[in-house]
Amino acid sequence: MASSESTRARRFALPDLADERAGESIENFLHGRTRKSRTALVPASDAQVHARTGDAVALRSMPGRIEWNAAVERESARAARYERPTAVAILELRPVRQSPTMDSWIRVHAAPVGQLLLRGSRATDVVARVAATRFQVLLPETTAEAANDFVERMVGECQEQLKANGAPLKLTASVAASSAEVPLRDALSQALRSIEAA
Repeated sequence: MASSESTRARRFALPDLADERAGESIENFLHGRTRKSRTALVPASDAQVHARTGDAVALRSMPGRIEWNAAVERESARAARYERPTAVAILELRPVRQSPTMDSWIRVHAAPVGQLLLRGSRATDVVARVAATRFQVLLPETTAEAANDFVERMVGECQEQLKANGAPLKLTASVAASSAEVPLRDALSQALRSIEAA
Protein backbone atom coordinates (compact mmCIF):
# COMPACT_ATOMS: atom_id res chain seq x y z
CA MET A 1 0.00 0.00 0.00
CA ALA A 2 2.83 2.37 0.90
CA SER A 3 4.55 1.73 -2.38
CA SER A 4 1.46 2.70 -4.43
CA GLU A 5 1.09 5.98 -2.50
CA SER A 6 4.73 6.85 -3.06
CA THR A 7 4.35 6.04 -6.77
CA ARG A 8 1.27 8.30 -6.99
CA ALA A 9 3.15 11.12 -5.30
CA ARG A 10 6.05 10.79 -7.69
CA ARG A 11 3.78 10.65 -10.73
CA PHE A 12 2.18 14.04 -9.99
CA ALA A 13 5.26 15.82 -8.70
CA LEU A 14 5.79 19.33 -10.07
CA PRO A 15 8.92 20.03 -12.10
CA ASP A 16 11.89 21.74 -10.50
CA LEU A 17 10.99 25.45 -10.44
CA ALA A 18 14.61 26.46 -10.67
CA ASP A 19 14.07 26.53 -14.45
CA GLU A 20 12.57 29.97 -15.21
CA ARG A 21 10.66 28.68 -18.26
CA ALA A 22 8.97 25.89 -16.29
CA GLY A 23 7.83 28.35 -13.64
CA GLU A 24 6.57 30.74 -16.29
CA SER A 25 4.66 27.91 -18.00
CA ILE A 26 2.98 26.87 -14.77
CA GLU A 27 2.00 30.44 -13.89
CA ASN A 28 0.57 31.00 -17.36
CA PHE A 29 -1.36 27.74 -17.19
CA LEU A 30 -2.82 28.56 -13.78
CA HIS A 31 -3.89 32.06 -14.85
CA GLY A 32 -5.11 31.10 -18.33
CA ARG A 33 -2.45 33.08 -20.21
CA THR A 34 -0.56 31.88 -23.23
CA ARG A 35 3.17 32.26 -23.15
CA LYS A 36 4.43 34.97 -25.47
CA SER A 37 7.18 34.14 -27.84
CA ARG A 38 10.58 35.58 -27.02
CA THR A 39 10.95 36.76 -30.61
CA ALA A 40 8.62 39.27 -32.18
CA LEU A 41 6.47 38.02 -35.02
CA VAL A 42 7.35 39.66 -38.32
CA PRO A 43 4.54 39.87 -40.90
CA ALA A 44 5.29 37.71 -43.93
CA SER A 45 6.01 39.54 -47.14
CA ASP A 46 3.95 38.88 -50.27
CA ALA A 47 6.88 36.91 -51.71
CA GLN A 48 7.03 34.68 -48.62
CA VAL A 49 3.28 34.11 -48.72
CA HIS A 50 3.46 33.10 -52.38
CA ALA A 51 6.43 30.83 -51.66
CA ARG A 52 4.53 29.03 -48.92
CA THR A 53 1.09 28.75 -50.47
CA GLY A 54 2.11 28.52 -54.11
CA ASP A 55 1.03 30.77 -56.92
CA ALA A 56 -1.35 28.11 -58.21
CA VAL A 57 -3.39 28.49 -55.02
CA ALA A 58 -3.42 32.27 -55.50
CA LEU A 59 -4.71 31.82 -59.06
CA ARG A 60 -7.45 29.46 -57.94
CA SER A 61 -8.53 32.03 -55.36
CA MET A 62 -8.88 34.76 -58.00
CA PRO A 63 -12.43 36.03 -58.30
CA GLY A 64 -14.42 34.65 -61.20
CA ARG A 65 -16.46 36.62 -63.70
CA ILE A 66 -19.50 37.05 -61.42
CA GLU A 67 -17.48 38.29 -58.44
CA TRP A 68 -15.42 40.55 -60.67
CA ASN A 69 -18.53 42.06 -62.28
CA ALA A 70 -19.94 42.77 -58.80
CA ALA A 71 -16.66 44.49 -57.83
CA VAL A 72 -16.82 46.62 -61.00
CA GLU A 73 -20.41 47.64 -60.22
CA ARG A 74 -19.45 48.68 -56.68
CA GLU A 75 -16.39 50.61 -57.83
CA SER A 76 -18.25 52.25 -60.70
CA ALA A 77 -20.95 53.49 -58.29
CA ARG A 78 -18.34 54.71 -55.80
CA ALA A 79 -16.34 56.50 -58.50
CA ALA A 80 -19.47 58.23 -59.82
CA ARG A 81 -20.66 59.23 -56.35
CA TYR A 82 -17.34 60.74 -55.27
CA GLU A 83 -16.16 61.79 -58.74
CA ARG A 84 -13.01 59.69 -58.42
CA PRO A 85 -11.04 58.10 -61.27
CA THR A 86 -11.13 54.38 -61.82
CA ALA A 87 -9.93 52.13 -64.62
CA VAL A 88 -9.80 48.57 -65.87
CA ALA A 89 -6.87 46.89 -67.62
CA ILE A 90 -7.75 44.09 -70.04
CA LEU A 91 -4.97 41.67 -71.01
CA GLU A 92 -5.47 38.77 -73.40
CA LEU A 93 -3.14 35.97 -74.47
CA ARG A 94 -3.10 35.36 -78.21
CA PRO A 95 -1.13 33.00 -80.46
CA VAL A 96 1.71 34.45 -82.52
CA ARG A 97 0.92 31.80 -85.14
CA GLN A 98 -1.79 29.18 -85.45
CA SER A 99 -0.88 25.71 -84.29
CA PRO A 100 -2.80 22.54 -83.36
CA THR A 101 -1.12 22.64 -79.94
CA MET A 102 -1.98 26.29 -79.22
CA ASP A 103 -4.63 25.45 -76.62
CA SER A 104 -2.08 23.54 -74.55
CA TRP A 105 0.41 26.44 -74.82
CA ILE A 106 -2.23 28.84 -73.55
CA ARG A 107 -3.21 26.51 -70.70
CA VAL A 108 0.41 26.22 -69.58
CA HIS A 109 1.31 29.91 -69.83
CA ALA A 110 -1.89 31.58 -68.62
CA ALA A 111 -1.05 30.74 -64.99
CA PRO A 112 2.41 32.44 -65.01
CA VAL A 113 0.84 35.53 -66.62
CA GLY A 114 -1.74 35.60 -63.83
CA GLN A 115 1.05 35.27 -61.25
CA LEU A 116 2.85 38.29 -62.72
CA LEU A 117 -0.37 40.32 -62.64
CA LEU A 118 -0.97 39.40 -58.99
CA ARG A 119 2.57 40.40 -58.05
CA GLY A 120 2.48 43.60 -60.09
CA SER A 121 -0.87 44.86 -58.80
CA ARG A 122 -1.69 46.77 -55.62
CA ALA A 123 -3.59 45.40 -52.65
CA THR A 124 -6.63 47.49 -53.65
CA ASP A 125 -6.68 46.18 -57.24
CA VAL A 126 -8.86 43.23 -58.22
CA VAL A 127 -7.21 40.76 -60.62
CA ALA A 128 -9.56 38.25 -62.22
CA ARG A 129 -9.27 35.58 -64.89
CA VAL A 130 -12.55 36.06 -66.71
CA ALA A 131 -11.86 33.65 -69.59
CA ALA A 132 -9.29 31.01 -70.51
CA THR A 133 -7.10 33.61 -72.22
CA ARG A 134 -8.24 36.87 -70.62
CA PHE A 135 -7.39 38.68 -67.40
CA GLN A 136 -9.03 41.90 -66.24
CA VAL A 137 -7.66 44.14 -63.50
CA LEU A 138 -9.88 46.63 -61.70
CA LEU A 139 -7.76 49.67 -60.77
CA PRO A 140 -9.52 51.93 -58.25
CA GLU A 141 -8.33 55.52 -57.87
CA THR A 142 -6.45 55.22 -61.16
CA THR A 143 -6.46 57.63 -64.09
CA ALA A 144 -6.32 56.53 -67.72
CA GLU A 145 -2.66 57.61 -67.87
CA ALA A 146 -1.72 55.60 -64.78
CA ALA A 147 -3.66 52.58 -66.09
CA ASN A 148 -1.75 52.79 -69.40
CA ASP A 149 1.54 52.87 -67.46
CA PHE A 150 0.45 49.76 -65.52
CA VAL A 151 -0.52 47.95 -68.73
CA GLU A 152 2.74 48.89 -70.46
CA ARG A 153 4.79 47.62 -67.52
CA MET A 154 2.84 44.36 -67.17
CA VAL A 155 2.84 43.64 -70.91
CA GLY A 156 6.62 44.15 -70.95
CA GLU A 157 7.16 41.75 -68.03
CA CYS A 158 4.78 39.13 -69.43
CA GLN A 159 6.32 39.30 -72.92
CA GLU A 160 9.78 38.78 -71.41
CA GLN A 161 8.57 35.71 -69.55
CA LEU A 162 6.79 34.28 -72.61
CA LYS A 163 9.90 34.82 -74.73
CA ALA A 164 12.16 33.23 -72.09
CA ASN A 165 9.87 30.18 -72.03
CA GLY A 166 9.73 29.98 -75.83
CA ALA A 167 5.95 30.34 -75.86
CA PRO A 168 4.49 31.31 -79.26
CA LEU A 169 2.11 33.74 -77.54
CA LYS A 170 1.70 37.49 -77.28
CA LEU A 171 -0.25 39.68 -74.91
CA THR A 172 -2.82 42.13 -76.28
CA ALA A 173 -4.00 44.84 -73.92
CA SER A 174 -6.57 47.60 -73.64
CA VAL A 175 -7.56 50.13 -70.98
CA ALA A 176 -10.99 51.37 -69.92
CA ALA A 177 -11.14 54.49 -67.76
CA SER A 178 -14.13 56.31 -66.35
CA SER A 179 -14.63 60.02 -66.96
CA ALA A 180 -17.21 62.68 -66.20
CA GLU A 181 -18.92 61.86 -69.52
CA VAL A 182 -18.40 58.07 -69.65
CA PRO A 183 -19.11 55.77 -66.68
CA LEU A 184 -16.76 52.83 -66.09
CA ARG A 185 -19.24 50.23 -67.34
CA ASP A 186 -19.59 51.98 -70.74
CA ALA A 187 -15.83 52.51 -71.01
CA LEU A 188 -15.29 48.81 -70.27
CA SER A 189 -17.74 47.77 -73.01
CA GLN A 190 -15.91 49.96 -75.51
CA ALA A 191 -12.51 48.56 -74.48
CA LEU A 192 -13.75 44.97 -74.79
CA ARG A 193 -15.08 45.64 -78.29
CA SER A 194 -11.74 47.19 -79.18
CA ILE A 195 -9.67 44.24 -77.95
CA GLU A 196 -11.96 41.71 -79.63
CA ALA A 197 -11.67 43.56 -82.93
CA ALA A 198 -7.86 43.73 -82.76
